Amino acid sequence: MTITWRQRLAPLLLCGLLPCYASASAADCLPYEPAAVSLSGLLHRATFPGRPNFENIAAGDEPETGFYLTLKQPICTRGDHDPNSTPHDAVREVQLVLTEQQYAALRPQLGQTVQLKGQLFSSFSGHHHTDVLLRVAMP
Repeated sequence: MTITWRQRLAPLLLCGLLPCYASASAADCLPYEPAAVSLSGLLHRATFPGRPNFENIAAGDEPETGFYLTLKQPICTRGDHDPNSTPHDAVREVQLVLTEQQYAALRPQLGQTVQLKGQLFSSFSGHHHTDVLLRVAMP
């Protein structure tokens, strides 16, 4: 069986195009703080285990209840040289970082689709229960 020059060239061309595809899709990813972003999704409350072990509420860990956004469309984030700016793909759930006033303002909208603006950052603590968090900015 003879291999033609086209059969030899096809894998090389494909490998040469992959970096272009990857950089184009990375350009669509959302930036971390200080850039402002807007996300839309279902607002809900969830409880996770907290201190001391962040493993099991029934075994004695404190419950940590917060507001979360289940996104209508998954997002990806762009990382940079900062170790707290880890890139993530297919993010569907975002933990919200809110003030007491923001919790009070959003509480009536639990179970509804909302659009929120703010700054994204990557999780870095046991108190962060999703890979990506949104520090919400509300007027």
